[in-house]
Amino acid sequence: MQNRALGGEKDGATMSLSFREFRHTDTERCVEITDKAWPELERPMSIATVEWYLSSSTCTEVASIGDKMVGLLFGKIDRDLNSFGRMRIRLAHANVYLRVLFGLYGRVPDRMSVIRCATTDDRNIAANTPSVDGEVVFFAVDADYRKQGIGRALMDRFVQRARKAGARKISVCTSDPGSDWGFYERYGFTKHSSFRDNFMSLARKEEVKALIYLLDIDKSRPKPEL
Repeated sequence: MQNRALGGEKDGATMSLSFREFRHTDTERCVEITDKAWPELERPMSIATVEWYLSSSTCTEVASIGDKMVGLLFGKIDRDLNSFGRMRIRLAHANVYLRVLFGLYGRVPDRMSVIRCATTDDRNIAANTPSVDGEVVFFAVDADYRKQGIGRALMDRFVQRARKAGARKISVCTSDPGSDWGFYERYGFTKHSSFRDNFMSLARKEEVKALIYLLDIDKSRPKPEL
């Protein structure tokens, strides 16, 4: 575990931010953060979302202030995956779909449409993302703790880890509306492509675009947070 002091204060005390690997006991807190970040997702889909992204990742780090988890970044670095690892991810994704289909996360309205939209998005992401060495899979900061540098610190740590593994370029898929895509531009990512986000369009009941952003790790010069 690593610690650092945050520049701001909360409740009159300097906050100490620490980082560690995800533990299974963190799942409920991850779901709570997901609920707050994307309230249009009902609780069963928040649980499925966390499990989906967790199974996709080779790097699962959380940020905490004291005993409270306030942010998370799950990422994937290609060099960390062998053929068995890729097969494991595909099987885990199939398992999530089956659990949604059979209502094992709880009641999900129009389950077949949810699964159809999600699988279509998976294909579109693959078709619209160039060859990269890593990916930011899932990234969120508790809404009550934003604008304090927590997201940047998590991203810095993932980029450093990817660089040490030999990665040159990483990607992230985000959405508009529904996510703070401006964060990625301020950090140094550049937009590569966009297409309809079927899953979030269904959840929000409005048109949502998926955005693919790329970061050239060697050339990036992140801009300071405002």
